[in-house]
Amino acid sequence: MSKVLLASQNAIKLEEVRSVFPEIDVLRTDLLEVQEVDVRRVVEHKLEQVAALCLPVPVIVEDTGLAVEAWNGLPGALVKWFVEGVGAQRLKELFHGPEPVTAVATSAVGVVFDGEREIWEGHAEGRLVDGRGLLGGWTPVFEVRGTGRTLGEMGFEERMRWTMRREPLLAAREWIAGRQPAAAAGSCVEEAPRA
Repeated sequence: MSKVLLASQNAIKLEEVRSVFPEIDVLRTDLLEVQEVDVRRVVEHKLEQVAALCLPVPVIVEDTGLAVEAWNGLPGALVKWFVEGVGAQRLKELFHGPEPVTAVATSAVGVVFDGEREIWEGHAEGRLVDGRGLLGGWTPVFEVRGTGRTLGEMGFEERMRWTMRREPLLAAREWIAGRQPAAAAGSCVEEAPRA
C-alpha cells in the first residue's frame, strides 16, 4: 500500500492506527474541531478541511466519543473536553446510584482520497468504573463489557482486540486498497487566475 497520512498527533490514536497501517505518517496540520456530540459530524467537518488541502495520498481522520446512557448520549464527542475540565475519575463520579453506568464508546474513521470521502464507525459497549490503568483520556474509567478490564489497563494487543477503532480502521484499509489514484493531475481544481 502506498503512503497514508493520519491527520492527528494523538499518541494513543497513532499507535492504534499504526497497527493497521504500519506505513502511516502524521499530517502535521491544525484542524478546527466543530463542537458536536455526534462523532460522525466531527469527522465530516475534519474531512472537509483535509479535502481542501488537495493531497495526492489518502488521509485518515478519526474522532471518538463516549455516550453515557443516563445522559441520553452525552458527552459523546465532547468527552475530551469533559475529561480535560473535570478529569476522567470525576466524570465517572458525576453518576450516583445503585445501577451500573452503561456507556458506548464510538470511533468514527474517515478517509479522503482522490476526491472521494468515506466514513466508518465502530463501537464498544461497557460501563463507567473507578479509574484503573495508565492510558490517557477517559480510557481508565471505561470498562469494556465482558472483559472486566478498562481500556486504560489493557496492554496494547488486548486493547486492539476490544477497541472501537479496530473495525473502522480495517474497513478504511480495505477501501483504500481498492482505490487507485486518478491518472489526471488530481481531484482539486485550482482557481483560474484573476485578471
